[in-house]
Amino acid sequence: MDHYIPKRRIPVTLWSGHLLGLQGWVFLDLDAAGNRHQTVLGKLNESSRFLPVAVGDEGRIHLINKVRLSRLTTGRQVIQSDVFSRGFQPWREEEAEVALDDGTLIAGRIWMPLQRESQRLSDFMNQRTGDFVALVTPIAVHLINSDSVVAVQLCESAGAPLAAFQPDEDRVGVGDGVGDDVVDVVGDDTGETAAAA
Repeated sequence: MDHYIPKRRIPVTLWSGHLLGLQGWVFLDLDAAGNRHQTVLGKLNESSRFLPVAVGDEGRIHLINKVRLSRLTTGRQVIQSDVFSRGFQPWREEEAEVALDDGTLIAGRIWMPLQRESQRLSDFMNQRTGDFVALVTPIAVHLINSDSVVAVQLCESAGAPLAAFQPDEDRVGVGDGVGDDVVDVVGDDTGETAAAA
């Protein structure tokens, strides 16, 4: 006999290069004990490859390949705790502008749980292989596939004015004297400063 898990229905809109605003419903598990309900972000970050979505008045099930999905938004009436849960662990939101591979550019705040206080946004994004992340905007929460992110532009700068640093043509990327520390910052392999520039 199959084990029945009670579920609740959440209205969503799916976006990718092939799905231009597909509207439907995803189904989240209800915790029978009432302690922890599943969130849409948690559902997207499950190990299963396909996301079942009910589409249309008949509720026909579409299996959406999560790898090909760029982002997902929920209906305006959906409460934030159904989208993602901040929980009781330390977290921070970083202002950023995110460019996706479908040409979409979204400005907002990327929510990230903190593993350490000095954690940077580049550290968080580098650990998100295939995961979805929450980008909070005044209008909606966008759950973005980290594999669909082309670039993230941060509000912070490189820490020194880059316009004053003009290397010789023969010495590209090499500073002189005071500018040497700027080269080290720009050459940082995190990509954080490059995105900010």
